[in-house]
Amino acid sequence: MKIYLVGGAVRDELLGIPLKEKDWVVVDSSHQEMTKKGFKRVGKNFPVYIHPETKEEYALARKEKKTGKGHKNFSFNVNPNVSLSEDLKRRDITINAIAKDSLGNFYDPFGGMKDLKNRKIRIVSNAFSEDPLRLFRIARFKTKLAAFDFSITKNSLAVMKEITSNDEVNFLSGERIWDETYKALSYSNSSLYFSTLKKVDALKYFEGLDKVYSKNLKFLKLLDEKKNMVFEKWAIINLFSKEVDYLEKKIKVPKKICNFRKTFSLTKEMTKKKGFSEKYILSSLSKMNFFRNNKNIMLSLNLLEFLKIISKKELKDWSQLLDKLKKVKIVTKNLEPNEIKEKLLKQRITIIKQHKHD
Repeated sequence: MKIYLVGGAVRDELLGIPLKEKDWVVVDSSHQEMTKKGFKRVGKNFPVYIHPETKEEYALARKEKKTGKGHKNFSFNVNPNVSLSEDLKRRDITINAIAKDSLGNFYDPFGGMKDLKNRKIRIVSNAFSEDPLRLFRIARFKTKLAAFDFSITKNSLAVMKEITSNDEVNFLSGERIWDETYKALSYSNSSLYFSTLKKVDALKYFEGLDKVYSKNLKFLKLLDEKKNMVFEKWAIINLFSKEVDYLEKKIKVPKKICNFRKTFSLTKEMTKKKGFSEKYILSSLSKMNFFRNNKNIMLSLNLLEFLKIISKKELKDWSQLLDKLKKVKIVTKNLEPNEIKEKLLKQRITIIKQHKHD
């Protein structure tokens, strides 16, 4: 049994990026030996094991053979004779195909260290084309490594474009696409994720984005220095899209993120609408669940001001109005539910009228 540190851990170590997790590959071993040493297998058909103490992932060196469409249909050869080089060859890009042994020696059969030095993202082999999910992984790596100014090689871009020209993308798991997208949105420079996908015609997977991409990318770029703003960035890139509800169902976007996106869109519409009525405002606020929880709409207003879609004065005016509406109280004693509702409505309409005249 020989064990090597592989993948992103080696890449990030060489770039000086703090390590968050480690992945290991095990050469010249078997399922029997792994379980005997206390490793627990993850799933029935995948040769990955959890270390009994560190809980890190250890995978048997393997070769893969594509057996169907998408990224799931592969058969694995985990014969103990599978070499380290054969295992690394099936990886996506050269800078992820470097291994390191326990003595600190590096194994780099595909020129990953040279590409790290030259800041190049290059696919390892023809096996890349067998997994269309890698299109989105490359776009994510471009985003993650933006501070190092990596570029994707012309040949690699050509292969990526070729993948998007066939029907493989249509067989991808929506959850896996969202996983890559979520990670990219959590980084800084998230605009690069979408611009990279646009460059290789893969943005078509995100229904509706092609139609609003040019408008929204300039807004998203204003948040390129920000990390961990997934809710806000997803809302921005999908602003004005008429197909986003379908898209979110397809790729299984979490409900909280969908709700913020809807609130942001409605807030933008409400604040920029001319000649609105009092009932229109109250109807919009009800759709946004404002009277139970005003957090999303206040975040949306501040985001709209940051993007310069509304002015500081507009932000102040709307904040004051919403604060007044939120504080409306009425005496409900001896009132029927419909009377309570009507009285609340009248008071809120009065507040909006007064605010419009101020």
